[in-house]
Amino acid sequence: MADMMSECMDSESTSAFSPADPSIDSLFFSKHNLSVETYQIFKNDVDVLLSGKAALAEQPMFIQKIIRTCHEMLATYEDEKAYLMSDVLCTWAMRQQKVSIGTLWTQQLHYNQLETIHQEFEYFGEVLQHTISGLEYLIQFFPAQGFEDMHAKFKQMAHYFLYYSIIVARQPPSVIVKCGEAENHRRSRFWFNTEIRVLGGRAFGLETTGSGIEVQCYLITDETAKQLLNNAYFEIFESEEFSIEPPTANFHVKEHRGLKAKFDDMRISKKVQLRRESVATKRYCLCYNIRLKTSCGIDLVGKKVSLPFAVLVGPKSDVEAKLFLERSFADLVRQPLSEIPGHVSALEMADQLEMKFQAIVETPQKSTDGPAIIQPRMFTSQAKEHIIKRLKPSPQGYIAIDNFMKLPVAEEFQQKKTNTTEGDWKLVPFFDWFFKLAETVNKYLYHMWFDGLIYGFCGKEEAEQLLRSVPRSVLLVRFSDIEQGKVKISVKNSLGEMRHHWYEHSDLNARPLSKELLSNPKFSDIELIYPDIDLEVALGGRQKPRRNLPKHLQPNDIYFDNQGAATSAF
Repeated sequence: MADMMSECMDSESTSAFSPADPSIDSLFFSKHNLSVETYQIFKNDVDVLLSGKAALAEQPMFIQKIIRTCHEMLATYEDEKAYLMSDVLCTWAMRQQKVSIGTLWTQQLHYNQLETIHQEFEYFGEVLQHTISGLEYLIQFFPAQGFEDMHAKFKQMAHYFLYYSIIVARQPPSVIVKCGEAENHRRSRFWFNTEIRVLGGRAFGLETTGSGIEVQCYLITDETAKQLLNNAYFEIFESEEFSIEPPTANFHVKEHRGLKAKFDDMRISKKVQLRRESVATKRYCLCYNIRLKTSCGIDLVGKKVSLPFAVLVGPKSDVEAKLFLERSFADLVRQPLSEIPGHVSALEMADQLEMKFQAIVETPQKSTDGPAIIQPRMFTSQAKEHIIKRLKPSPQGYIAIDNFMKLPVAEEFQQKKTNTTEGDWKLVPFFDWFFKLAETVNKYLYHMWFDGLIYGFCGKEEAEQLLRSVPRSVLLVRFSDIEQGKVKISVKNSLGEMRHHWYEHSDLNARPLSKELLSNPKFSDIELIYPDIDLEVALGGRQKPRRNLPKHLQPNDIYFDNQGAATSAF
């Protein structure tokens, strides 16, 4: 029997523990090698003991040596485990929170990093499982020698490691809106996907024992989520206002890339009629009920909770802005349901605003349109600098969160409900100005923005300075800093004269800007779109002037002296 156990240990030791993939980070490589080296000492001594090569008188010495090696392994394994959990997985999860407000392309790029992390978890899981297996052999042949205590400690480590290796790999969006066509169907406007994933776990048989196991998903309030932080066994009750579809998914393994439970095409459904204000201030989470068991008898039972999100009965930009700040700057990974800090780094704010702008621009126009995973257009450093200046950063490079929500940066004329000609100018805070521009690009300027024909964030003086640097007639399409939602066309004609023309979003709805730039006489002598893009080549060529056909009645010229069209293209 001892020979058979020794052979089994030999077969286990042939597994390649040391990472060979260049994507594995060097710090993990060094920590894992220390674990493997310590394990190899343990294994060699166990081989001698189990194979009968050690004389009876030498066995107590080998047993004590193995016990000492076990203590060393506990320290080195704990160091590697802590690195994987804190430095690798926690860092990934914190970044996941931030990119969750971005496009699907940005989120997918970050999600792909899990392949490397999964591999690192597999390496550690293998050496940990082999250690536990070796201790089980020792307990069988050398009971009551101290191996039971070591076995319990390593098994406890494995339980912690495996349970926290189960993660919410894909998070729900920060805001789920129920509006438009969806109101008739009582479901959220756009579907979304979430995923539970087990990192590593193959050495413990989870890919075999877990395949086909069902995972239940509940929609809970943030109050219930707080209860779960204090009591993991707290009984879950579903939200009274909403339910989640689908409520279950099953774990599966595909292409040896880990155990995953995919909740595809998720939607939120209303249970009762709701007022917009009644739910706007509430936060919800998805709670996944996990029940897995390893091949060595470790039960992995518990609940995994998603990042908080809002469910809106209709669009509400201030709530969306608040959720943007929560996902971008609150420490929700290390301190779930924590508050937003009062000040944030200007550089970090610029990066988050870029991702949010991209996400709004890439939002499908209709609920029937599938979201496309394409690389979004990035902000230039000039655009980021221009945006951040509008938020009035401190000399130390920090931005007050209140500036994002409250600082007025533009104006908008609002007509009185009782009078179509009178109204008042309303100050527009930064978030409203910024979101409105992204929506305008999404609805009216998407292709021009994606093709780089819109310069974007730029003031009047800066635009004139840029145009002067171009020797030919040129125009620059930019967003208005002062007037809410307007697009400005800054022009330098062939004589070097500067002019600025503006368009309302209603104008852009009437005719695409690309056609307007080609057909409007104000731009007829313009050759380039800044900096050096041929206007006609980029937009498809100007229309030739129409030849006026002779009228049958032929009135004289004086007849038309005081007449003109009541409407124009704009």
